[in-house]
Amino acid sequence: MSDAHILIGSVTLENFIIFILACLVVIFSAYISYKIVKIILLHYTSDSVARWAARFAGYLVVGLGLYGIDLAFLGLDINATIASLGIISIALAFASQQIVSNLLAGFLITINRTIRLDDWVELGGDPTTGISRVKDLTFTRSVLKDRDGRVYLVPNATLLSSKIVNYSKSGFIEIPVMITLPFKIPFDEARTVILSVLNSHPDILPNGKPADHSVRSGIASSFFFQGYTGRKAKPDQLVSRVLFTGITAQGNTISIRFWISNITRREEITSEVLSDISKRLNIPEKM
Repeated sequence: MSDAHILIGSVTLENFIIFILACLVVIFSAYISYKIVKIILLHYTSDSVARWAARFAGYLVVGLGLYGIDLAFLGLDINATIASLGIISIALAFASQQIVSNLLAGFLITINRTIRLDDWVELGGDPTTGISRVKDLTFTRSVLKDRDGRVYLVPNATLLSSKIVNYSKSGFIEIPVMITLPFKIPFDEARTVILSVLNSHPDILPNGKPADHSVRSGIASSFFFQGYTGRKAKPDQLVSRVLFTGITAQGNTISIRFWISNITRREEITSEVLSDISKRLNIPEKM
């Protein structure tokens, strides 16, 4: 019977369908390989190296698996191979366009090194994560964990379109604090006391050490994209400032600005500074 077998190129429809199903098996096998390699390598190396090596192993399984099933079921027939890949691509496109956009965004994040594993970052826009640490990076989503223990699973496409503050790349950040100074306390006297407090605090630069200063020397440009390549200021150039900013009915408003490197202790350091200033200047609590 001439119509017993439908041919695609030189391949029967039965083999073609089996090839499609075998692709799913290959993908599942790649996932299992990723998990096994990652578990093994975590005993010998860092999390970052283990993750990327495990992903490489998964991609290797996909590549070799696709070649093997193509050879076994399609006989490397170019027409059948193109047809099968076309059907898979169409299916993926209809299944989720977000997957494709997240994959592309993950690729751009990787080669442009927008964020890295263990970076402290903060996203603007939607979602607003607050200060969070990058716990994992995949080609479809990034996992962030904030200081309150909340975990954010952010699609890479969303991450790529968001405003990102990367505190690990900058190494340090300036903290502005506004206080109201009673009229009875002269500004010059207050300025001297406040600078003494700031210069003696162990976590305020230049006393504190910049986070990963030897490694995070700047945002280097990648092969495909030109990033920020300017030099960062040296810690001893980051001086504290006390500025007279205005007059209110309650007193003079003072702006205190100082630099820290440990962004995760921003609130604690600010609290310690304000508490010490209040004690030394004898500022009433109601001010």
